[in-house]
Amino acid sequence: MSIPPSGVTLTTLLGDPALRLGRAAVDDADLGLAVTAAAVSELTEPGPWLEGGELLLTVGFLLPADVEGLTGYCRHLREHGVAALGIGLGADLPHRRTPDALVTAARRAGLPLLAVPDGVPFVAVTRAVFAHRDAAERSRLQWALRTQRALTAAAVVPGGPAAVLTAHAGATGRPAVVVDLLGRVLAAAPPDGAEALAAELAGTVATVRRQGLLGAAVETAGGRRREVHPLGSHRIRALLLVDGPARGRHSNQVTGDLVSLLSLDLERRAGLDAAARRERARLLATLERGVVDDAVAGHGLAAADLAAVLPDALVRVVRDAPGAPAGRVELAAPASAPLDTVLATLAAGRPAGVGIVVRPGALAVSLRQARSALPVARMSGRPVHAADVASARMLLALLDHERLGGFADAVLGPFDADPRGAELLRAVAAFVEHNGHWEATATALGVHRHTVRNRITAAEQVSGRRLSAAQDRHELWLALQARDLGRVGTDGVSPGGSGADRL
Repeated sequence: MSIPPSGVTLTTLLGDPALRLGRAAVDDADLGLAVTAAAVSELTEPGPWLEGGELLLTVGFLLPADVEGLTGYCRHLREHGVAALGIGLGADLPHRRTPDALVTAARRAGLPLLAVPDGVPFVAVTRAVFAHRDAAERSRLQWALRTQRALTAAAVVPGGPAAVLTAHAGATGRPAVVVDLLGRVLAAAPPDGAEALAAELAGTVATVRRQGLLGAAVETAGGRRREVHPLGSHRIRALLLVDGPARGRHSNQVTGDLVSLLSLDLERRAGLDAAARRERARLLATLERGVVDDAVAGHGLAAADLAAVLPDALVRVVRDAPGAPAGRVELAAPASAPLDTVLATLAAGRPAGVGIVVRPGALAVSLRQARSALPVARMSGRPVHAADVASARMLLALLDHERLGGFADAVLGPFDADPRGAELLRAVAAFVEHNGHWEATATALGVHRHTVRNRITAAEQVSGRRLSAAQDRHELWLALQARDLGRVGTDGVSPGGSGADRL
């Protein structure tokens, strides 16, 4: 089911036997030029009265006779968007045959030139242009209606989004892909190249996702048109990617129908999955009460269906009191799930605590760790793993910013007052981080090891501390950590965040 032509072209008019138009100066590359209308003018500068895309008809009463003058006339027409020039020929007209000078001028200006033969009035040409345009419009409307029916038929039979996309590709010749909120392919037609298209449009998908259901994006380059549309009713459930050459506005209209049908299908599936999601929440509550037998937990996990984004995820909303706003979201997912990617994509800027990987029966342990990490995550405004909490940084984070700053300033103050302080502090930080290894420190700083030795010696002189002494080295490290945490508190997201916390 090919898409009809978008309008009238020079090929259309030259192929009309009633007009008998001649190719006075028309290259093969010009045959596909679109003609929006036909206009008649004997003015030498008709541009201000034109809109562009016209076939301009003239008998040449006022045209100059020399090549240079005619070249200027043809260039004027090109500058104002004229698609082609038609010269009327006849025994009672200025020209019985197309002037050679006009042919030369048209070729110089790159303006297609048609010859209107004797006996063909200009009004016949103008009527033909509008008749062909109306016929093309009717053909495209009929094509759009047939395509809408084909998409609707695919949507009401088993097959899901893949069947609808297949019907769309067959009607338009344009590949289409549906991806989830993480950019993973859910359905595609044709399947070849789906992953590559999703990867190429990943940045655009992220932008549209942030804009919500009212967002959309169209990229046109190299003769191709790529579109990204959100799918869903009350929230984005997936995104549609469409590729292929631009085929005119009716093809875009069909894309709108495709978006609607896919959104309805996704919402229908979400409604059918509501009961399964409630079962997952009840299972998570059971596992949270304590360590249970793995067989019991495994049976429940095996019965869980695929979640919208995380396969086999158990999710529930925890409220502080009945009827109160959601306090946090708790979820349990398989160890293979891309949890960090999910948090970065769907909960960017929100605090999140992440427990360690455990066997199914010990899920309560991981949940307890995640809850313990959440206060630190609120302070830093980013996800915090249980392993991160089990560190000196966590202890420092429990102090208020004034005490942290006072300790850091007391230890690092000598560096702040020294002209080379920043450079020396970087050397100290790298030296401590690499456990006093000179070669590793030099590699990390991108300098020679002798330069590292000189900087460490200078740092010891400035601070009065010896980096060979464990206590001095540890205090410097704590001060650097405290100052770093102080910056997070002043420059990062405020503690508590907004919206539901993510565990």
